[in-house]
Amino acid sequence: MSQQEILRAIDCLRREVQVLRKEVDSFRERREGRAGLRGVLRRRGLELFRHNPAQHLLIPPAFPPAKKQRFYELCQRYSFRLFLREILIRRGRFRVAEVVRFSTPETGRKYLKALMEMGLAEAAGDSLYRLSSEPPASLGPTLEWFMAEVLRREFSCPALYGLRCRGGRYGGDYDVVADLEGRLLYMEVKSSPPKNIEGGEVQSFLERLSDLLPHLALFFVDTELRLKDKIVPLFEAELLVRSPRNGGDPPAVEKVGEEIFFLPPKIYILGSKRSIVKNLGACFRHFFSRPRAGENGARPAPGLRG
Repeated sequence: MSQQEILRAIDCLRREVQVLRKEVDSFRERREGRAGLRGVLRRRGLELFRHNPAQHLLIPPAFPPAKKQRFYELCQRYSFRLFLREILIRRGRFRVAEVVRFSTPETGRKYLKALMEMGLAEAAGDSLYRLSSEPPASLGPTLEWFMAEVLRREFSCPALYGLRCRGGRYGGDYDVVADLEGRLLYMEVKSSPPKNIEGGEVQSFLERLSDLLPHLALFFVDTELRLKDKIVPLFEAELLVRSPRNGGDPPAVEKVGEEIFFLPPKIYILGSKRSIVKNLGACFRHFFSRPRAGENGARPAPGLRG
């Protein structure tokens, strides 16, 4: 076989691999329900052009499944997420004593050992350690990935994170969207503590709902602190401003669990006290216990069905 024939064969194989890759991606989208979510967004006039980005995560794109599972399990612990947050505040170079403000030194050493075994951290000399790759600016993107994984793994909900869409009036960034039994779920994910969250972020969240039109919307703050002190008043103030425009009084905030609040007809505010999985479960139970769209004379909202 001549060199030219070899090059033609290589080019042919390259094209076939590209076709196979597209078919595999399409199969994965159908299997994970991502194609359905893409259609939901399109029916709302939103064109999805980015989702599930691998950049800016603490884990590499080609992270082995076993290591990804271990990282996911560790992320379920609030103390581990705080440990990671403290590391990122220090731009990825740290001493254990500096990043265990919210846990014991023993716990910090266990977390460090786990990071090193997963290849995410390494020794840098003089009791210093560093992340093995360029550290992201914040824990935010990794937390979005984790919350989408929680919805997929714990609640069997097809989910996407880190979405960018065209066609919206209020920007096109959405942290997490998911299919909850044929209903569109939207989740805003806040990795910052309540003291760093301001009214403009609540305003932007409410504006995005006007574009996305979800059946339920979750405003999640990764904290075990009281949401009633700062976050709930921000929502009350913003809804009070909007109430004259909407022709009525603002809805009263209902407490439906420990640091879980509901603003009719579809907004839930929740933190991570107890556990993220339990808190999400409480939101879903409350949501499904209310009259469903289309029942008792209620108008059905546009969504994943039909």
